[in-house]
Amino acid sequence: MAKEKSKKGSVYVRTSKGFFPYDLLQKAEVKSTSQQLPATLKWMTQNDFVPPPYNPMSFLSLYESNSILFRCVNQLASDVAGLGSRFQLREGKTDNQAELNRLREFKEHKNSDGDKIRNIFKKILIDWGSIGYCGIEVARNNKGDIGELFHVPSHTLRVHKSQKKYAQIRNNKKVWFKKFGEIQNISAKTGKEFSGGKRDRANELIFYKNYYPKSDFYGVPNLISAVGDIMGLISLRDYNLAFFENYGVPSALIVLEGEWDDGSEKVIADFLDKEIKGTANAHGTLVITQPDKCQFTYQKLGTEVKESSFKLYEQTRREDILIAYSMPPERVGIRIVGKLGGNVAEEATIVYVQSVVEPLQLDLEEIVNEILQSEIYEFKFEDIDTRDLIALSERLVKEVNAGLKTPNEARNELGLVPYTEGDKFYIASNLIEAGETEAKGLSKEAGGSPDA
Repeated sequence: MAKEKSKKGSVYVRTSKGFFPYDLLQKAEVKSTSQQLPATLKWMTQNDFVPPPYNPMSFLSLYESNSILFRCVNQLASDVAGLGSRFQLREGKTDNQAELNRLREFKEHKNSDGDKIRNIFKKILIDWGSIGYCGIEVARNNKGDIGELFHVPSHTLRVHKSQKKYAQIRNNKKVWFKKFGEIQNISAKTGKEFSGGKRDRANELIFYKNYYPKSDFYGVPNLISAVGDIMGLISLRDYNLAFFENYGVPSALIVLEGEWDDGSEKVIADFLDKEIKGTANAHGTLVITQPDKCQFTYQKLGTEVKESSFKLYEQTRREDILIAYSMPPERVGIRIVGKLGGNVAEEATIVYVQSVVEPLQLDLEEIVNEILQSEIYEFKFEDIDTRDLIALSERLVKEVNAGLKTPNEARNELGLVPYTEGDKFYIASNLIEAGETEAKGLSKEAGGSPDA
């Protein structure tokens, strides 16, 4: 008896234009993907690494050679991540103490390097500010949950052309990371697909960069627009160091005319080049016996530089570095008063916070929330207090003395703890009666009683 062939069922989808086979619609589906052309890679290194547009060590050399730049980068890192953090209840959610305890434990946990989240983010922000990109290593436990975070020094990182994996290179040694969230595992040693144990499996890496239009793979620091200014300040510093090392002796042309003793020119040259240099030899004396009909001529070669021009040059270069980071001068220890005599520190700080600090905080908060995967709470960095506390305190004192506010209301505005007797109103006791009101005075002139 012949077997009856089973009939396969077909799936149809009803649309406004009729019924169509499902597999036909799948073929006609338009994928939501970008159609942009990939970056042209002319230079590739071994293992298909894309080289950075600039040598990161050159940026680090500038960072450690200029005090203004050093302070701008470090201050920005402190302002963004150094003031602490909190967990905020998401809209429409109710408190869950168990979840909150899990998040707080993760925030307060120290990794094997002894760093908490706050220290990790300060480090990566210093990398971001000085090099233009940074990396966070994400290590998972045996259950697949995120166990620890680590800072990866940015100057050791290289991006693979796929942008799905990265490598850290140090002393000709290499270790691979896969992009955070990638499902396919790779080997930490080779960077190739891997299905072995956790010990040899690559950790994940979160790569964050300062957008640079000329590179799809790396970012550059804000200092890129002020490299000339930084180099100018470094040259100014080196010029002054050389001046003091030479004890203020300018470049000169010395002419010996006549019949001088053999070796006289060498004695003079050695004294000026060696014996008089350095503060230890600041008051050295050269005694020369000048032969008859011989002449000693000393002629300066360098032009005289006025101190005011140096100060103006230094101030202009310094301001350009501050502009590159949108950094208020007061935050890096420079006190500047406005042209009209008013202090513009508060206004400059508000602009800096809104245009630089808060956007960075939002980006990093999204990264942390993606790591924590909490549907109830969201991670938030603490905000900078942009108020002029001196002016605020003076205003509150006047309001308390005038009975407009209680001491506790004033303390609340300053973020201070209230005290037991601080909910009463007070008026200064030196008030003196100055006369009657205008209305009472008019009533007397009209012949009426003050009580009428």
